[in-house]
Amino acid sequence: MKIIAVIPARYKSTRLKNKPLIQINNKPLIQLTYEAVVNTNLFDSIYITTDAKKIQTISENFGAICILTSTENRNGTERCVELIQKIDENLNDNDIIVNIQCDEPFINKQHINKLINLFKEDTIGTLITPLKTSEVSDESIVKTITTKDLKAIDFSRTNKNWAKTKKLFKHIGVYAYTKKTLLRLKELKVVKRELSESLEQLRWLKHNYSIKCAVINESLISINTKNDLKKVLKKN
Repeated sequence: MKIIAVIPARYKSTRLKNKPLIQINNKPLIQLTYEAVVNTNLFDSIYITTDAKKIQTISENFGAICILTSTENRNGTERCVELIQKIDENLNDNDIIVNIQCDEPFINKQHINKLINLFKEDTIGTLITPLKTSEVSDESIVKTITTKDLKAIDFSRTNKNWAKTKKLFKHIGVYAYTKKTLLRLKELKVVKRELSESLEQLRWLKHNYSIKCAVINESLISINTKNDLKKVLKKN
């Protein structure tokens, strides 16, 4: 079984301008995330995929394989689908594709191992961590609630429609799917809440796909806003 990492990087991100190229410790964010993925030593191949020639050039300069994909892709999973259809990897239906959003530079081997281990049970996996009280009202942080056996019930940027007794988790921007499942996801009909909350996983739940969650202890900083960037720069 092959395990392929894909890092989608959209140039015109909405909440943080030109996010993949923001400089942290004299490196662009996309490079930090790529190096974190390389350092796991878990993948047969690692790809960056983007809609911008500028990101491709910079990625290739630091040694990554970067494939241009369409500006029409609506989310990272659709970009992953196009990449998988373009590359010549002789992938089998049950090979695993791990989609790591470019704003997750603190991902590590332990996290990815937990994600891959989910494939003993399910064909879509993701990571979650306990939500801090200070994060509940922050709409840049995606929350989730799960069943007792850690299958996702719902995702949202707020928790206003959920029972107060539900335990809240913070969602980490990493997904894993078999090649077969990934190719099917793009064919699903878009749903309203997916568009209003900008959360692609709501489409999968609506179409009865099971999303199994692995809990990590660290509350990773995903760099989605200027405030997130300030936190990271302060730490460094």
